[in-house]
Amino acid sequence: MAPNIDAIRLRHSGAAVATLFFINGATFSNWLPRIPEIRDQLGLGNASLGATLIGGGLGGIVGALVVGRVFDRLGSSRLLTLAATALSISMPLIAFAPNAVVLLLLLTTLGMLDVCNDVAMNAQGVIVQQRLGRSIMNRLHAMWSLGFTAGAVVGSAASAAGASVRAQLVTVGVILFVTVVAIRRWLILVDPPPNADAPTNAAGVTPSTRLSRVTVMMGLAALGAVALEVTPNDWSAVLMRDVFDFGKAAGFGTMACAGAMLVGRLVGDHVLDRIGERRMFTWAMMLVSVGALITVTAPIGAVALLGLIVWGLGLSIVFPQLYASAARLPGVSTGAGLGSMLLGQRLGAMLTAVSVGALAEWENLRVAFGVVGGIAFAILLVTSRRIRVTDSEVQRYFLDPV
Repeated sequence: MAPNIDAIRLRHSGAAVATLFFINGATFSNWLPRIPEIRDQLGLGNASLGATLIGGGLGGIVGALVVGRVFDRLGSSRLLTLAATALSISMPLIAFAPNAVVLLLLLTTLGMLDVCNDVAMNAQGVIVQQRLGRSIMNRLHAMWSLGFTAGAVVGSAASAAGASVRAQLVTVGVILFVTVVAIRRWLILVDPPPNADAPTNAAGVTPSTRLSRVTVMMGLAALGAVALEVTPNDWSAVLMRDVFDFGKAAGFGTMACAGAMLVGRLVGDHVLDRIGERRMFTWAMMLVSVGALITVTAPIGAVALLGLIVWGLGLSIVFPQLYASAARLPGVSTGAGLGSMLLGQRLGAMLTAVSVGALAEWENLRVAFGVVGGIAFAILLVTSRRIRVTDSEVQRYFLDPV
């Protein structure tokens, strides 16, 4: 029996999207271990460096505000090709920045491009998932995690070997560029139309009013989700060192949470296909709450590590589900839905970094983890429920299986 050409092409499309997830993770992580060298090269202090690095967040916010219109004009495949190509070309320029102002502008541009890339590659992932008839979003995000880890390893190894920052970033940039050009032909060229069949409800609320509420709720859900993710991933090493005296082994805190998230994403699609999105989301929220509680109240470091593992397992499936949900909101274009989610995500990341730092300075890290984590959990829980009770169609697309 001859193989089905469409099925073969669809598998190639899935592999291409997975590769682009991996590339995106590697693009941003491979230069992070070289930040101290870049700082010294530019003669910056830590305060100036911090002000410069905020460019990525600012660019992300600007990108999230405009990406819906750009997406609707170009479509996911063209936008993804352009954004991924531009990222591979722009990233090496970091090593050639002559001063902090140029570096700030570069990072702002990279932040904008990353949002465009993020929206487009997740839209492609949702299209492939729908055509396959089975879940793949968790595995796609696992590929991003693998890419991020691989990029960090490359940067660390290059630094340890004494390779110049410029040589490393240019080499990685060329590899990423060639890969994007080679696989772009496997992307799905035509996006499906938006889900425009949501009727008015019994109260007579018009679709435009109701759907604007849905996009706001999606943005708030992303804000809560990213706060739950940034807190343990960015601050767990500090927690393990300052609170539990782990010293040089403090990095195990970050590894515990990130490793658990990777494992959860690798198996998440299999779990989702067996129990459905609604039940998996409920169990994930339970794991997050239990893990956060264990981490905050842990009497010793080993127990805190256990809490971070449980926290990471619960977190692992949250963003893959949010991306899939934002791309399927009825009556809203894929670009607009994902753009609203990413705006909440980028704002939430910046607010979380400031909030945890301020609370830790004012009180301590246990309090910071508890307060920020508790508020973020409540926001995510309430907004997801609000979306379900606001519109039956959104309930279907947000938490029920495809």
